[in-house]
Amino acid sequence: MSENTHIFSGEETAVPKVPLPSFLSKETVEAYFKSHPEVWNYYLQLPSSMQEELICFCMGKQGLKITYDSVFKQIFNTNSETGFKRIERLLSAILCRSVKIIRFMPREGTQMSESASFVVMDILVQLEDKSFANIEMQKIGYNFPLSRADCYVSDIIMRQYVTAKSELGSEFSFNDMHKVYCIILMEYSPKEFHSVPGKYMHRRIPSFDTGIYKNSSGLHEDIFICLDSFRSIVHTITKESNELEAWLTFLSATDVNIISALIEAFPSFTSIYQEIADFVKNPEELIHMLSKELYIMDKNMERLMVAQLQEEVNAEKKRADDITIERDNAVTERNNAIVECQILRLSRKNRSPEEIADALKLSLEYINSILDR
Repeated sequence: MSENTHIFSGEETAVPKVPLPSFLSKETVEAYFKSHPEVWNYYLQLPSSMQEELICFCMGKQGLKITYDSVFKQIFNTNSETGFKRIERLLSAILCRSVKIIRFMPREGTQMSESASFVVMDILVQLEDKSFANIEMQKIGYNFPLSRADCYVSDIIMRQYVTAKSELGSEFSFNDMHKVYCIILMEYSPKEFHSVPGKYMHRRIPSFDTGIYKNSSGLHEDIFICLDSFRSIVHTITKESNELEAWLTFLSATDVNIISALIEAFPSFTSIYQEIADFVKNPEELIHMLSKELYIMDKNMERLMVAQLQEEVNAEKKRADDITIERDNAVTERNNAIVECQILRLSRKNRSPEEIADALKLSLEYINSILDR
């Protein structure tokens, strides 16, 4: 039996509803990997959960995660016409209007760099109307998404300003500046984004509290899309679904039934799933994809743990600082109470010594309880 028969065994099993590999069993998959010694060695080094995921993909039981770094970058390859058109379609769905990309912008100059990033894709394009779109795909949403978005957008606006100022010289006007869309898709989003039930897309548009400039949102607009929230809200895709729901389903679904429904409603995704299925024809490339993904996951998890530990340290330091301030205030209150008591004892106006002593005792007991914390 040939390798292709193992991969797409149409004579031995029914053709799957979606273009997925169709090995007959786990043993058949592993026999195929063993015929490629390097692949087999890498396969044995994968954790059992990832081995199982790979087996299920090869048997057509589930799709491959689109958000895997290598998979995502191959599908949305900015160096290919096909990947170029896919990014245009995704952007059009997000911005709710037909867009055409006129050029990809280089990530250089003042562009900030981050090591061990959770970002899968980060591209900057200019659209036909001269506006810019910065598109990110994050595995794990950053803890400070708004501040980070502000920094990125500010960087892009300044790059645009410097270029326009250089090209136009004395004829430059701020009216020559164009809007920047900061679009961030998150596979796992921070908890703040889950505080609004039934919402998976969040748009941030600057505005005045007085209502002026109602028709202008300034030079930037932020769009955060939470794939985890989307999965919990939109469970089925039909022909009545919109293009954005189709793309977000594609980015988040591995269940064969959901993928089948997506292809039935939006047949244009069939060719993309066929491209993913064809990864199996080159097992070396497929196993290297997963090995790279495992490395990235390990680095990201390490970074996440460090970030969470730092948050805990910061919280503990703040708590200690708050206790110190409270203790200092208590000392001040105690000293003031002692002084007040001495004044009262000297004046003895309308209070007996016993009343003064009792009041002092209660005050000291309260203050000492604070100091003992």
